[in-house]
Amino acid sequence: MADPRSSLDEQIAIYQREHRDLDPQVERVVNALSRLDRRMSVAYGRQLAALGLSSAEWEVLKELVMVGSPYQLWPGTIARRLGLTPAAMTHRVDRMVAAGLVTRERDTENRVRVIVGLTDEGREKWLEVMREASAFEEELLQDFTVKERTQLGDMLIRLLDRVSVQLDRSIPSSQLRSKHGQLAEVDTPHPHP
Repeated sequence: MADPRSSLDEQIAIYQREHRDLDPQVERVVNALSRLDRRMSVAYGRQLAALGLSSAEWEVLKELVMVGSPYQLWPGTIARRLGLTPAAMTHRVDRMVAAGLVTRERDTENRVRVIVGLTDEGREKWLEVMREASAFEEELLQDFTVKERTQLGDMLIRLLDRVSVQLDRSIPSSQLRSKHGQLAEVDTPHPHP
């Protein structure tokens, strides 16, 4: 496997050759983050697959757990949070009901609506994913001190805030829909929120 540092430095050298005004420090940070995101997405995807889950199913489980007990949401609410069309959400919930991860029942307060709920099996699957992801993440950061982890986390959150501000200033989300009806700005499905 190629040394990520040297391949990144080679890429930046090529960029600088073609665009002399480029700040190599900025490019190094941004390209390292981009590569890290892609590689972590692959790693998380493999973990999910090994546990019998898709990234799409993980997203739904995560949304249900995030609301707390009794772990229920309307499908439309989940769809909005994930940037999905109602049809895409229905298809996703159908698969998850068949797998025993969620239930779909009539809302007792409004019989016209349905509500999606987390099953015991779905909650156990969520916990299993979290245990695996936490072990992986601990291993990734094992060479960092507590202070370095805190500093890195703080810097990344500042950067995330800047990106959010830039996104808010740019193209409206209504123009970012893909051909599948999903918002282009939806986060990649990492196990941790």
